[in-house]
Amino acid sequence: MATTSLAQVGDCHHDAQRRRRPPVTDPPGRLIGTGRAADVYDLGDGTVLRRYRSSQSSEPEARAMAWLGEHSDLNLPAVHSASGRDLVMDLVPGPTMMEDVEARPWRILGHARTLARLQRRLNGIDAPEWFPERPGVPAGCQVLHLDLHPMNVILGPAGPTIIDWTNVVRGHRSFDAAMSFVLMSGFEVSGAKDRAGRRLMVEIFAASRGRSAIRSVLSEAIDYRLADPNTTPGERSALLRIGASHR
Repeated sequence: MATTSLAQVGDCHHDAQRRRRPPVTDPPGRLIGTGRAADVYDLGDGTVLRRYRSSQSSEPEARAMAWLGEHSDLNLPAVHSASGRDLVMDLVPGPTMMEDVEARPWRILGHARTLARLQRRLNGIDAPEWFPERPGVPAGCQVLHLDLHPMNVILGPAGPTIIDWTNVVRGHRSFDAAMSFVLMSGFEVSGAKDRAGRRLMVEIFAASRGRSAIRSVLSEAIDYRLADPNTTPGERSALLRIGASHR
């Protein structure tokens, strides 16, 4: 399989990111994670391969990540190569923010505030004009992640590291906050303890991020999430209730 160097997908000059890699084989390595759209494999050399299950190209995501690595102080995995539906990047060791909350629930307040701070820093970055734009995302010039929640932040050696940049776009900063609110509010959990934890995480995040900003585009964020075919029936019901309660 041919690979695309970062000279082709973005302006990145780190030697580690430019080095050539051998073709990725099938199966590429040990499966260490699976999501709604992609699987993640440990390649055994300090890197992972994130492979889309569909024919979606990984190259726009890789180009955006490379650009952010050069133009921001945020922690995100360094990208090595992108080709078709495959993206090779650094393995970031550590638990996700969600895993840490489950192990040490007393840290939920601090993690909710950290999530809000990370997003505020990200949304303070002006995106270049070549960043993707999507229907349903209010127009703007900031970088939006659109999937920022505790499962997409790894507590790595360099600090909180944002992963899963599949949905990165250019748009209005408030929409990113509203999307995180919608995603976390729709998490399907069982048991009173977990529901209380989810509610607390969402409330502290909203207070830290700005309730008025979230409310200003909440309806649009709910509609955007409901249009996603990966939304589960449980999430859909939760989102419809949230929309009704905020009218």
